[in-house]
Amino acid sequence: MWLTERSLIVGLGAACCGAPLAAQHQVGLLYGRRITGVGGVTTYEARLDRPLGSWLRHGPTLNLLVENRDVGRGFYGVGYELGSPRAQGTLMPYVVVGGALGLASDTSGQGLAALWSAGAGVEWRPFQFVGLSVEERYRVIDRGPHGFWNPGTPHKGWGTLLGISFALGKEAQRASRHATAGTTASAPPPGPPEPPLMIVGRAADVVQTALDVLGSPYQWGGTAENGFDCSGLVQYAYGRHGIRLPRTSRAQSESGTPVPVDLDSLQAGDILAFATQRGGAVTHVGMYVGDGKFIHSSSAGVKLSRLDSRDPDGAYWIPRWVGVRRLLP
Repeated sequence: MWLTERSLIVGLGAACCGAPLAAQHQVGLLYGRRITGVGGVTTYEARLDRPLGSWLRHGPTLNLLVENRDVGRGFYGVGYELGSPRAQGTLMPYVVVGGALGLASDTSGQGLAALWSAGAGVEWRPFQFVGLSVEERYRVIDRGPHGFWNPGTPHKGWGTLLGISFALGKEAQRASRHATAGTTASAPPPGPPEPPLMIVGRAADVVQTALDVLGSPYQWGGTAENGFDCSGLVQYAYGRHGIRLPRTSRAQSESGTPVPVDLDSLQAGDILAFATQRGGAVTHVGMYVGDGKFIHSSSAGVKLSRLDSRDPDGAYWIPRWVGVRRLLP
C-alpha cells in the first residue's frame, strides 16, 4: 500500500502542474488527518474546479485515503465534486459534496469501491491567485460499491483538511490584465476624476445626462434625481433618451451586445458590469464616459471612478469587472 500511496502522490503533483490544466480556473491541493480507534487516516486530494452558473463550482478530483499502514487499508480513485463559490479577498464559508470511484485495499487484497463525501469549509483568498482553506468533511468508503444511500461494508468518519488553491489559465491572465488596466506609470493619478472635456460617440447625450446628476445621493431602488442606485442611474440616463432598460443590474448586464472586457475596446455609454464574488452573479453596474473613467452610484452617491489600478477606487473595481454591454453601436 505504501508504494501505491507514493505513486499516487507523484501522480497528483504531475496532474496539477501539467499543461492540459492551463484552461482550468482553479487547482487545489488538500491534506487531512483523522484519528480512529485503530489508528489514523491520512487524506490527500487534488481538485480542479471552475464556475458552474452563478452559484456553484464543480470539477474532477484525485483522491487518496490511507488508513493505518499496519493494517494496509486505504482508497485511491478519481471523482467529481460540486460546491458553492469560495472567497475572493475575504473569509467565506462554503459547502461541498463529492463522489469518487477507485480501488480500496485491505489485508485481503484490492477491490472496486466508491468514496462518498460531504462537508463544509471556509476559505481566505489574500491574493487573486492563491487561497487558503480548512474543511471538515464526512467520508464513506463504500466497498462494493452499493451506493451512498446503502453502502456495503463502509468505513466512515469525519476528518479535517487543510488546503491551498491557485488560479490558473484564462482566469489568472484576466486578473493580471485587469490589474494593469489603464496603468502607464508607477505614480498614482492626481486628485479626484473629472468629467471628460469631450464626449464622442452615439451615446454622448446619454453620458451627459448621467454626468448632469453627479453628486446625487445613493438611494436603494432610486431612479430619479433625488437618489439613485447603480442600475437606477443607468436606466435613468438611457430612459431620458427613449431607450428602455431592465431595472436590475443583472438584467442590464445582459442587454445590448457584448464587448471585450478591455479598456481599449470601450466606447462612451457602454454598460460596465461588476461581480462582488468570483464566478458569481453581477451585483453592480456603471457607465463608461471616456478617458478611462466610468460613472456609477455607489454608497457614496453618484460619482466618477477610474479604471486604473493605481487609483484606490479603481484598484477595488478592476478585479470585479466581469462584463461590458453596448446599446448604441
